[in-house]
Amino acid sequence: MAEELNALRDKIDAVDKQLIDLLAARLALVGEVGEVKSRHGLPIYAPDREASMLARRRAEAERLGVPGDLVEDVLRRVDNVRSVVNE
Repeated sequence: MAEELNALRDKIDAVDKQLIDLLAARLALVGEVGEVKSRHGLPIYAPDREASMLARRRAEAERLGVPGDLVEDVLRRVDNVRSVVNE
């Protein structure tokens, strides 16, 4: 049993690492979007874009059995962190 649990925990650790890598990549991309918007005098916050993106991500998550609220919370937090970093 211990060996089986350790194997599963190792897989969870690997997925966690992937999540962290993906969050870092998303943060970097959001930062690049902010830079492009700034260079071109566009507003940083686009509420319509955010709402449509979140609705799509929620639907994608729910199709996979992942709670939509979880995905929305994560994406909002990532965007909020990026906003703080950019200030």
